Amino acid sequence: MAEFVQQNIEKMLPELEQLERVGVFDKHEIKAIIKKRTDHEYRLVRRTKKKEDFLRYIQYEINTLSLIHHRREKIGYFFKKEEIEYAIVGRIHYLFKRAIRKWPEDLKMWMSHIEFCKKWNKRIQLSKMFASLLSMHTNKPGLWIMAAKWELEENLSADNARSLLQRALRTHPESKQLWLEYFRMELLHTEKVRIRWNIISSEFSRPEGSEDIPDALFQGQAAIIVYKKATEAITDDIEFILSFIPVCQKFDFTNEHQDLIYNDLQDKFAEHELTWSALAQREMQGEQTAIEEAQKRGLNHELAVLNLVDKACKVYDQAVQKVNTVKMWSQYCDFLTEKLQETASESFMDQVSSRLLNILSSAQEEDNVSEHMYGTWVDLLEELGKLEEATDVSASATDKFPQSSDLWAQRLILLAAGGANQINHVFQKAIAKVKCKDSLSLWTFRIEWAISNKEEHVEELFQKAILSVKKWSTPIQEWYVRWAVVSGGIKKTRTVYKWLTETKFVPLPVFRKYIELESGQLKPKMKLIRNCYEYALREYGDAEPDLWLDLIKLERTHPGGRPENAGQLYWRAVKALSGEHNQYFVGRYALVQTGHLEQ
Repeated sequence: MAEFVQQNIEKMLPELEQLERVGVFDKHEIKAIIKKRTDHEYRLVRRTKKKEDFLRYIQYEINTLSLIHHRREKIGYFFKKEEIEYAIVGRIHYLFKRAIRKWPEDLKMWMSHIEFCKKWNKRIQLSKMFASLLSMHTNKPGLWIMAAKWELEENLSADNARSLLQRALRTHPESKQLWLEYFRMELLHTEKVRIRWNIISSEFSRPEGSEDIPDALFQGQAAIIVYKKATEAITDDIEFILSFIPVCQKFDFTNEHQDLIYNDLQDKFAEHELTWSALAQREMQGEQTAIEEAQKRGLNHELAVLNLVDKACKVYDQAVQKVNTVKMWSQYCDFLTEKLQETASESFMDQVSSRLLNILSSAQEEDNVSEHMYGTWVDLLEELGKLEEATDVSASATDKFPQSSDLWAQRLILLAAGGANQINHVFQKAIAKVKCKDSLSLWTFRIEWAISNKEEHVEELFQKAILSVKKWSTPIQEWYVRWAVVSGGIKKTRTVYKWLTETKFVPLPVFRKYIELESGQLKPKMKLIRNCYEYALREYGDAEPDLWLDLIKLERTHPGGRPENAGQLYWRAVKALSGEHNQYFVGRYALVQTGHLEQ
């Protein structure tokens, strides 16, 4: 064992001698390095090897490289890198290889080695590493993609990248991610070829009659073949076909590709909502170009955008006639809503909002308005100042979707804005229709309305809300306690707390809030605080170690506390808590005893 360590240390002597000779390190630093490396080497020759020992050694050598770099800059000496840095880099590669051979399933270690190779531009090493990695982890498409991207974008080898992706697809023929990356890679390769062709053709004169693009490769025909093979391998998946469109849009020579994709959508999914939405959205692809051209000519760019919106709307108009579904109308509505949010121009907003209102009315006539569309409709009418229409639409919305708490809340807010006296009647209807777990927002609105209008039965509303919403009532219970403090002081708060404990579902934040209020009194009553803690511990003591610690600290530090109870509380907590909670409590309790957690 010692012989191997000594042999490895002796191999390092030439680089250490060079470091000392050129003045990067002095004798004491060289001795320290030798001692540190010897310690690491001994760890690596143990019978039971640990991953952490390899990682610490690797990190130490990387830190040494960084220190050498800074020292070189400081003394201005940049020679002998082959004898010094490259020797250390080689050792790091060797350590990585040993660790990976021992733990080949550890992807983090593979990735660390790959990043190190990239940093030092070790292309041959990287190619070999990717080959080894993929032979070990063939079932992970992401690794194939990473290797192919490196081959194409950094190693500048389209053939290697193509070969890797083809091998990956033989193993994973139904991987959408792989097909998309293969498609993108072919387009990227085509773009690079076109750029080179344009540079060459601009520097040298072309023969007369020669074409701008000499062959199918320059037109991206390889990507078209990949797309066709992909749709043959993965059939009847419209979202997969649509995912090729954003890739095409990143390149300026893919009109033929996009035509093929859109034609496929119309042939295979003519009755699908996503097909028509894609066709409509295609009309908006030239939006940025239209804006720039209009600005160059000094024209109103909003008109150019409106023309594109009109073209898209014509496609959507055909869509809702052929595919008369809620989803289709909803996508039409979402498109116009998105356009409204993109501009602050009044003229643009007037035209688009007018069209949107017409679409929503037409959808209602066809009985194809979704819950989300109703919400959008009411918001738009309210924004336009048409409160009466908004109220009518909101009433229709709650009739159509009586279990929607959002639509009922929207209706109540509209009634409040109009000063109507129907709020209580509408609220009662809403509570009767909406599920208890979804009614929190309704109760919140009703209580806020009662408080703002100084109604007498606010407390009754709080209690009804808590009993109705039950285990989802934590925000209302906390609010109830705060309201009690403001409206009646600590006496009222104690009455509220007593009522809450009788309901049998008091959440932990409410206990903590009440304890905070009692502790903040001029003369805190320890008996009440202690009782509150005990009640909370009965409910949550098996999973809340901090609750036990808080009570122990209180008993130890408060003037009215009982320090002698701390030991008993400790043993109760140890029995009640288990697993990680128990370990956490024991560790923190030790800090309490030493005074580190008294505050």
